[in-house]
Amino acid sequence: MKKFILILISLIILTTGCSTLKQRAEGPLAASSSPEAEALFKRLHSRNSDLRSFKGTGRMRMEGDNGIQNARLMWAGYQNEKLRLEVMGGTGRPVFSFANDGARIYLISHTENRFYSKRSSNATLEKLISQPITVSACLDLLAGRIPAETRFLPMTVRQGEKEGEQILVLEGLKRTSGSQKVYVDASSGDVRLIEVKEGDGTLAYQVEFVHMQQISGFKVPRELRISNGKKASLRIVVERFWPNVPVSDDLFILAKPR
Repeated sequence: MKKFILILISLIILTTGCSTLKQRAEGPLAASSSPEAEALFKRLHSRNSDLRSFKGTGRMRMEGDNGIQNARLMWAGYQNEKLRLEVMGGTGRPVFSFANDGARIYLISHTENRFYSKRSSNATLEKLISQPITVSACLDLLAGRIPAETRFLPMTVRQGEKEGEQILVLEGLKRTSGSQKVYVDASSGDVRLIEVKEGDGTLAYQVEFVHMQQISGFKVPRELRISNGKKASLRIVVERFWPNVPVSDDLFILAKPR
């Protein structure tokens, strides 16, 4: 657990940048996008649009250069803007707290009584899980949506190798921008896999929706796996999920322990 805490503390040096495909300003979809692709993207990105806030509990298993680490989690989210995360120890008490209020990130190591804060509009989690995925993207994924970073790029739809599979392909406007593929089960309309590549074609990270669940009319993940195709991977199992629960702004701000 101590090694795990040291990994989490390194979050303080996260960049404030974006993931491989940068978010773009509001506006019409690219003219080169097909109508079929635009319709599919809008449906996937607007899924659970009435889900504005949520809380959850579950388990995580992280594999990487520091070995295998397991922990229990508690989290809260507001849209794709604000996140609160508690990592629990074997006694059931928090050993680490993380929050992002949309403007700053906050971290507390309870075992070391240490506090960190840094201005960051949308930090990536690369130092935590070795994946260049942003906090906002994680919130979208937990809410059952495809992340917003890929909006307003030229896109097409093609048939996958598996029967009944569609692939939404989003290309960067420049060769160095990277690309993203969203694998969709055409019969259920569920996203099976999201694959993000760097500009040189190498895999940046992928997100597998292993199992989905229906809760209060919302279809959200029960199990997610995030990996970079190498050794680093993160498995999240959602045990309880509460949609549209009240969350105050104070929940996403941490204060220095006394």
